[in-house]
Amino acid sequence: MAFIKNLLLLSVIIPICLGKKSPNFVLILADDVGYGDFQCYGHATQERGAVDDLAAEGMRFTQWYAPDSLCSPSRAALLTGRYPIRSGIVGPNRVFWQNSRGGLPKSEETLAEALKRYNYTTGIVGKWHLGINEFVANDGNHLPHHHGFDYVGTLLSFSYHFRCDPTKFKAEERTEKCFLNKGSKLVQQPITSEDLTEKILNDSKSFIKLYSKKPFFLYMSMPQAHSALFASKNFRGNSKRGIYGDSINEMSWAIGKLIKLLRELHLDENTLVIFLSDHGPQAELCHHGGSAGPLRGGKASTWDGGLKVPAMAWWPGTIKPGSVYRGVLSSMDIFPTFLNLAGGETVTKLDGTSLTDVLTGTHDDAKDPAKHDVLFHYCSDQIMAVRIGPYKLHYYSQYQRDYEGDLCNNGNPYDDKLLYFNCSLSHYHDPPLIFDINRDPGEQFPLDPSKQQDLVERTASLVQKHRQTIIPVPSQLGSHDSNVQPCCNPPLCACNYQADEDGIELSKDEL
Repeated sequence: MAFIKNLLLLSVIIPICLGKKSPNFVLILADDVGYGDFQCYGHATQERGAVDDLAAEGMRFTQWYAPDSLCSPSRAALLTGRYPIRSGIVGPNRVFWQNSRGGLPKSEETLAEALKRYNYTTGIVGKWHLGINEFVANDGNHLPHHHGFDYVGTLLSFSYHFRCDPTKFKAEERTEKCFLNKGSKLVQQPITSEDLTEKILNDSKSFIKLYSKKPFFLYMSMPQAHSALFASKNFRGNSKRGIYGDSINEMSWAIGKLIKLLRELHLDENTLVIFLSDHGPQAELCHHGGSAGPLRGGKASTWDGGLKVPAMAWWPGTIKPGSVYRGVLSSMDIFPTFLNLAGGETVTKLDGTSLTDVLTGTHDDAKDPAKHDVLFHYCSDQIMAVRIGPYKLHYYSQYQRDYEGDLCNNGNPYDDKLLYFNCSLSHYHDPPLIFDINRDPGEQFPLDPSKQQDLVERTASLVQKHRQTIIPVPSQLGSHDSNVQPCCNPPLCACNYQADEDGIELSKDEL
């Protein structure tokens, strides 16, 4: 059996080495979508969509962990294959704001830059959230084209923020945080959401059509389902779950259209598509937030509800349809996996590991039961918890509150609250809380630490060794400056430009 598995793995690697076209990569990242938000992960009323089809036709993962429970650090780790503390994406603010001067350091090699060394064309469409301007408004010194992306389409350089909701905020109240780029150019302020998903889809399709003759890497970063929620008229009011379900359905529709294009261009059997969420759902948004399923906690917390995400891989002819992998994985594994499949080698130390054998069905669980025997869960620069084997040890944990009454009115959120944002507002545990995640995925029944002394000591030793590998670097978060606030046409900061695919202004309609 081991001989057959090795032959299958070689059937993927050898053609690459012999000069056959390397596989294409499409990385689809959802925003704030929870572990329990899809039918294939057990949601009882969410309509079936293309995301569920990816799982049925490919591989679904049950223990895939985000590197952080908030957007910026998780996305930095995804693109670098390294814990966010290594690139300085730490600080009391925890994420980049629209007027932050910091960004993903250019000294960090991104997945796009690594793949370009192996003749890949790279593109990004959708949400970035890894820095915008550094010195003056609209200098764009932290935008994706400085990090290895050849093509930058419709771009949410910040996010689709809670204050972007036109039903709750006037246009002048939305301009500060709600803007859209095309390439490096700021083209819309505030954002119009009605055609936002369609723009992202169309640019993604354009990229594939333009660059399908050579290996490509597309990072399709969806705005769903970050608050504020939105859905175009074709999807609004159609889901049993309300606006949240509408938003999920529209995202699935766009993904289905992209998969359809890959098939039409006969690229499907040479394209690996991975879908996942950047972290868990914002539970404080009540019916306007996602579902963590059976998991405890949500966005910003280091309970599994904030870290464990839906994830699946699709690669017809290579990945066995309907397969499920139950080992512990991390979004940091995508970097070494794509690079390995491209025939490349890493030039920096990564915290992720290649999943090539898992995807090709050649992973030997008996010889290598876990891709990650240990994962460190941070809140900013503080290690809150450690996943080790089947166990999870919490040195610090965030409190939970009753959402209804405090935060919700009939299932609707009063405001954009995030209870776990402040890392210092955590409860210290000595000895640590210990959970058997395989038996207790909801982290409800702590084990007796006096009976787990060997585990406690081993974990403490691993934490100490890990900390010795952390080289201090300047923090990129927390330096805010009104001079770098994005503004499309000062001093109004209100516009709606029609741009071509390269972000060139064609016409202007001042608001």
